[in-house]
Amino acid sequence: MSFELNKIYQGHTLDVIKTFPNESIDCVITSPPYWGLRDYGLDPIIWDSINGCEHEWGDKTKTMKHKSGETNPGKEVWFKNKGASNDKGNHFCLKCSAWRGSLGLEPTPELYIKHLLEIFDEIKRVLKKTGTCWVNLGDSYSGSWGNRSHKPETKNLNRLEVMNPEMTPPTANLKHILAKSLVGIPEMFVLGMRDRGWIRRNSIIWYKRNCMPSSAKDRFTVDWEPVFFFVKSNDAQFWTNEKTLQLVSKQPLGTKGIEGIDWEWKEINGKRKKVSLWSGHDYWFEQQFEEVAQATIRRVELAEGREVEIDNQSIDDQTYKRCNSAAVSVDKYNNPIDHLVCKPNPQGRNKRCVWDIPTQSFSEAHFAVFPEALIEPMIRSGCPEFICKKCGKAREKIYENHREYTRPGKQTKYTDNVYVNSNRPESLIKRQINNPILRGLTDCNCNADFEPGITLDPFIGSGTTALVAIKNRRNFIGIELNQKYIEMAERRIKEVQVQIL
Repeated sequence: MSFELNKIYQGHTLDVIKTFPNESIDCVITSPPYWGLRDYGLDPIIWDSINGCEHEWGDKTKTMKHKSGETNPGKEVWFKNKGASNDKGNHFCLKCSAWRGSLGLEPTPELYIKHLLEIFDEIKRVLKKTGTCWVNLGDSYSGSWGNRSHKPETKNLNRLEVMNPEMTPPTANLKHILAKSLVGIPEMFVLGMRDRGWIRRNSIIWYKRNCMPSSAKDRFTVDWEPVFFFVKSNDAQFWTNEKTLQLVSKQPLGTKGIEGIDWEWKEINGKRKKVSLWSGHDYWFEQQFEEVAQATIRRVELAEGREVEIDNQSIDDQTYKRCNSAAVSVDKYNNPIDHLVCKPNPQGRNKRCVWDIPTQSFSEAHFAVFPEALIEPMIRSGCPEFICKKCGKAREKIYENHREYTRPGKQTKYTDNVYVNSNRPESLIKRQINNPILRGLTDCNCNADFEPGITLDPFIGSGTTALVAIKNRRNFIGIELNQKYIEMAERRIKEVQVQIL
């Protein structure tokens, strides 16, 4: 079992991943085909096949029996009672429980989730214990089929080419979910992942400021999609020392070790305590920062009719979140008013879970293209740039929270959207600012060369994940069933590689 780096494999995702070795991938970033959204016109694949069965395919759905240990042990699911009675081109075997069709076109959402989770079972096997997994998966409306109802003269022809006009969409026949209702695909997926031992660390909101407006008059326009951040380990896999920058795989002594190397005295809540300098990490994660407004108080006074700045004191933007950048003025007693002014904080803050990233236009025939700005924080935070070739441990950045306090000055209070002098010149504004400062990269002391981590996209499509991996000096592996998409992705990859060289 092996694979070739920086290559896109053609084939069924489940079959290809089964050829990869255990715990060989550092990061997975993908967006599977959404359920019931579109038919990509691919040859059908056989799912859930029993070895040795000589399949006999029918035009109607049949009873499927769950095996022991699956979602509903011992129960039967009658798909003909839940829809998909007109299952042209997507058939169940009349002899076994096999289904023939494309991922995303299953007759029921339950079967789609079952197939998706089978793929992620294999992804979990090939993902390192220190690895991360990022999944963008949107929902579907019951009773809909995208823009299938548009005529050629009213809608993009390329989009219509992938819609099978003879096929009844799976979303149209859901008798157990009323039309116009969101099916709940993301919720079903994350609960299934949880039950299979995955750990969901974050649900990220991808806010699409430039989303397409909706013509629906009975609901709001959907301008976001979820991105789920999963890991597989909740036990420490390695430890880092914030002072010596050591990186070890065996749990160190901590407070039972040597003072100044393993631990040191620190003041916590007014008490002096022993504090370990070692931190355990369940998986590899590089903290990401985003620019944030740093609040300052701007004090002025009038001099010959002009406003003269006499002080500029920093305060904690977490304490005073409301900023007033209006013109400086005086109060009714002609006293100068202190305004709260926001300036960018160069150190930034820990990245939040709402990512304001517009969609990115793409001229070629693909309908689900990632914007590069969405993939970059996943690559940078979830896939290491330096992995020791000898011990296999990845280097990690060590940050120190640098605490700063504001200078003594007049205490202020909040009144009518501005900060006004309270005439207490001796008071000290004790507001803390935490600025993370990079101390350096950890070192395993193997004295060996380093190699970049590997990012896998099992539904790579147009190749955006590969492009961002290359630009950030990481390796990639892609899997794609559609040969046209592979050719499209390889063209884009070559262009980027030429630019970098």
